[in-house]
Amino acid sequence: MKKFFAILSLLVMWVANGYSQDPQFTQFYASPLYLAPSYAGGIPGHRVVGNYRNQWAAVPGTFQTFSFSYDHNFINFKSGLGFLAVGDLAGDGHLGTTLLGVVYSYDLTPSPEWHIRPGVGFYYVQQGINYSRLIFGDQLITTTGSDLPPSVSFPGKSTIRDIDVSTSLLAYSDNLWFGTTWDHMLRPERTFYGDDARTPFKFSVYGGARIILRGFILRPIEESVTGAFNVKVQGDSRQADLGVYWYRQPFLFGTWYRGIPLGGKHPGSDAVAFLFGYKYDQMSIAYSYDFTVSKLGFGSGGSHELAVIYTFTVKTKKRWRAMPCPTF
Repeated sequence: MKKFFAILSLLVMWVANGYSQDPQFTQFYASPLYLAPSYAGGIPGHRVVGNYRNQWAAVPGTFQTFSFSYDHNFINFKSGLGFLAVGDLAGDGHLGTTLLGVVYSYDLTPSPEWHIRPGVGFYYVQQGINYSRLIFGDQLITTTGSDLPPSVSFPGKSTIRDIDVSTSLLAYSDNLWFGTTWDHMLRPERTFYGDDARTPFKFSVYGGARIILRGFILRPIEESVTGAFNVKVQGDSRQADLGVYWYRQPFLFGTWYRGIPLGGKHPGSDAVAFLFGYKYDQMSIAYSYDFTVSKLGFGSGGSHELAVIYTFTVKTKKRWRAMPCPTF
């Protein structure tokens, strides 16, 4: 057990020195403001979104991620405004990251069939760690009993704070969409020891297509099939996710392959995900399970994710084109 905690402590400190990647959701379209500021106001009214992810549930001290967002579509001003909060907790030392932000988007219509939506986000970022929960190597070497002596290792800062900016651009028609996001444009600090370790840029490219089987675009769609992708590059990490959804009112079923190898130093596969959702009136609830296919193996317990979306629809005389993303 002591050996386990020692290894875990080293892993936490390795992450704390800037080698980590951003938390990510399997249901990334169910956390739209975290995916791209361009999705702010992507509904005809108000929207509240909550997300929870428990990664590798059978491994002690692993990642838990929470997200909450609110956005509103100011149709008369062709604008969307939203607020985003994301929290991530990892490791026995409670390494935690908090992101609070304001996002804005503007709707352009170069043609009746296509909309282009640039977006920008401004964020406050805080990262913290609880050193009292960590066990250092010198504590294990200098004792033979059950009580560990204090460590002589010099801990760094317990909290670091910084600011960040992201931009995005989304183009969409009734059944097609394509977008890109540039996160961490200011490369916020991510080290507790004052050395030069900053968050690497993150670039995302995503899109998809929807085929309507029953229903109409301007009326509730009764059945559809949607294919989508998301490619992310951050530092030495390159990952592509590819999936398909089948929606038949009021249920949604989907499957995803996370981590399609794209080269780089960390190209490995991650998981095959299965999704089930239910939509009732203005509320959508979706659950997904990631079946681990990486070297971590079946012992990880997989990953669980839950998303809840509630939309407050506002009637308007102006014509509004819905974004053709997956229903959840």
